[in-house]
Amino acid sequence: MKEDRRKKLAKKLGIILDEEGRSVLNMKVGDDSSFLSPFYFDRPLISDEAASYLSSHKAILLWKPGVHINIISDSISEEDEPIYRTAVKGYFAQEAIRWERAQRRNYILSAVLFLIGVAVFALMFTLDHYLGGALGMWSEVIDVVAWVFIWEAVDVAFIEKLENSYNVRMAHNLINSRIEFKPISKPDDGKNRIGPYQLNSLSGLA
Repeated sequence: MKEDRRKKLAKKLGIILDEEGRSVLNMKVGDDSSFLSPFYFDRPLISDEAASYLSSHKAILLWKPGVHINIISDSISEEDEPIYRTAVKGYFAQEAIRWERAQRRNYILSAVLFLIGVAVFALMFTLDHYLGGALGMWSEVIDVVAWVFIWEAVDVAFIEKLENSYNVRMAHNLINSRIEFKPISKPDDGKNRIGPYQLNSLSGLA
């Protein structure tokens, strides 16, 4: 029953599923010269351009059962396939670490902002108690400042947390993804090319 609901949802979203229920992302690479980054430390990584292209398909990458990536190219040799596979996973392993650190920083930042807002409110009530109406319009100014800090804390704690959670989930799905390499089965006449990468996520392989 649960699997049937997932299939219906995938069909509604235009997502292809493989035999294991993973979402399928078909990426055609016409020219692999810019697929790998020229800068790396101990292991190759994909370029920012290739990573941005993959990351832009959030509906596919956020699929809970996982992701199956088909890299379709005639320019990637069999000997290079493990390098490209490692480069994809390595890049997003670094991204996962970066977003997880951002999540931890946001927890601290939201707590600090909330405490500042509470402190400003406490200051306002203290001054109002001792000075009464002498504060005048400054009472409203302090009130606004306090609410700004509190709403900023809410924004960081919930809205940005949600976005970071999605990014972490996408990164982990890519780290654990099944990556296969397939040849281009039909010659590309160049009419439908979009830069060096061409993604077909809404239809099966030709």
